[in-house]
Amino acid sequence: MSTQIRLARPDDHQAVANLYLEFSGWPLERHGSIQTAIENPDEELFVAESEGQVVGFIHQVYYNDPLHAGLNSNLTSLYVKMGYKRRGIGSQLVQQALDHARRRNVVEVHVTTRETNLDAIKFYEANAFSREGVLFEINP
Repeated sequence: MSTQIRLARPDDHQAVANLYLEFSGWPLERHGSIQTAIENPDEELFVAESEGQVVGFIHQVYYNDPLHAGLNSNLTSLYVKMGYKRRGIGSQLVQQALDHARRRNVVEVHVTTRETNLDAIKFYEANAFSREGVLFEINP
């Protein structure tokens, strides 16, 4: 069974929204934010398609960072549908995002996860990421 990694299209929005719901459990309306991620030139939303269905996604946001003297990106979300995990799809999605970041001359690619998410930490380390810093957040 082959998997194709491609940029999301507008008609993928419902499949991606369903995956976000499976991933987070938060029943939020995501249509507008998914459409923005598809259309905004400073964002990329890649999907993994297998057996004719969207089974995963990764979202990358680009931004200028004067501290690092150039363009950076942040991988804000990565998810692979239950039943398709541990098949290398997540790594394929990360590699596609990194390839696009390189083409745009990104200086650094950032990703965050919870300290307790040991599987994600191992996954990112296996995909050449290193631990740097601590993330704080607030809901204003």
